[in-house]
Amino acid sequence: MPQDILVLMTDQHRADWVGCYGAKWVRTPTLDSLAAEGVRFANCITTSPLCMPARASFLTGQYPHNTGMWDNIGRVHDVYSTYLHPLRHAGYRTCHVGKSHLHPHGGGRDLRNELPYMHALGWDDVLECTGPLSTQTTFSILTDWMQAEGIYQTFLDDYRRRAEHPGPALWPSPLPDGKHPDDFMARTAVEYIEKSDLSQPLFLFVGLGGPHNPWDPPKRFDTYRNEDMPPPLPADPTPEWLSGAALEHHQNMMRHNKNVTREQWARMRALYSGRVEHVDHCIGQILEAWYSRRGRNTWVLFWSDHGDMLGDKSRTAKSVFYKASARVPVILRPPNGCAPAVCEGLVSTVDLTATLLDIAGCEPQPNVFGNSLLSALKEPQSTGADFVLSEVHDQTMISDGRHRMVVNSNNEVLELYDLAADPDETLNLAGKPGTEEIVEHLRSALLEFLLRTADRQTREVNG
Repeated sequence: MPQDILVLMTDQHRADWVGCYGAKWVRTPTLDSLAAEGVRFANCITTSPLCMPARASFLTGQYPHNTGMWDNIGRVHDVYSTYLHPLRHAGYRTCHVGKSHLHPHGGGRDLRNELPYMHALGWDDVLECTGPLSTQTTFSILTDWMQAEGIYQTFLDDYRRRAEHPGPALWPSPLPDGKHPDDFMARTAVEYIEKSDLSQPLFLFVGLGGPHNPWDPPKRFDTYRNEDMPPPLPADPTPEWLSGAALEHHQNMMRHNKNVTREQWARMRALYSGRVEHVDHCIGQILEAWYSRRGRNTWVLFWSDHGDMLGDKSRTAKSVFYKASARVPVILRPPNGCAPAVCEGLVSTVDLTATLLDIAGCEPQPNVFGNSLLSALKEPQSTGADFVLSEVHDQTMISDGRHRMVVNSNNEVLELYDLAADPDETLNLAGKPGTEEIVEHLRSALLEFLLRTADRQTREVNG
């Protein structure tokens, strides 16, 4: 019988804000313990630094240029293209708990109206919620629970206050202890696990809402001091060689949050740290229930869809290709664990899709463009790709690990960084004399990449 698979996902969780990734200022004992029994991927780049495109890519193993989802709109139109159908054919029962964001939210929608779509994607069981911001305008089992607990209006009032607050809203959640939305998602996962059928292999996906803004940890996790937070990277100077589209792009990148003070950035990072510790705590509850009910002879995959700038270059949130936004934490724990290892090679979140199929013993799918990472369990230093690709809005990023280039839909170079000489990405080399050979190398690789990943649709064969 295939072995159980548990996928744990946080939202907007930058890689360098996990203890085992070197973040000594934040407490993540659960994730650190998971890494101590598996492989940690140090250089995983998301296919898109934005929620819906990244999640659609993970579900299908395809890129935004395949799914058509370059922004937080739309849905996966080919419901047969997900990894869930091969898993079900392999004998798994599939369950989704928590945030999916695989279809539009807001506007008074009720997630339960999307159950036919979620089932068509390949989920047998669906216990779906929204992330923190969408919970204000989208109904689900989460809002039902909040209303039953008498805390929904408190939640709405707090988020309204945050929206109206001048400047960053920097205070913890007013909700009672244990009543945060992520507590509900974790508790829902635990209850499902405790009732799960042991006679059938289980694939369980749990999507938590944190540490996505508005940086509202429960009060008991609001314990971090501003002075212990690493300071954000300053906005970059404007190189003299930038011109045209690259100059306009650079000015747009550096024009944000001019009035946010150093103390406010530090407080934001302290609250984010509290949210990170809180989701780590929630993951601990889920893992404890999983190991108790289904045993330790199981696969566990932890990942996030994208990071958060958290004040780096005076920016917050995501949708940019800087390391804080595009690099994500990934940990893979095999059944019963293994000696801890670190894979430094370039990998992509579509590789996680291919890895799940490999774990389940499924045949490689023609429309899954990633490569299985199971080799990293034995040879972590020999695992990785020559290039990784990421896309958002009308921009495409390609990197070979040494250099990173961003082009727009007109094939104009907007960003070029030497990641070895400039790991903080402070000097944009786009248009600098002497970089022509690097640009040509990356452009050639990008063309090859796009041709190789041109969508190969699954076609039904006539009888």
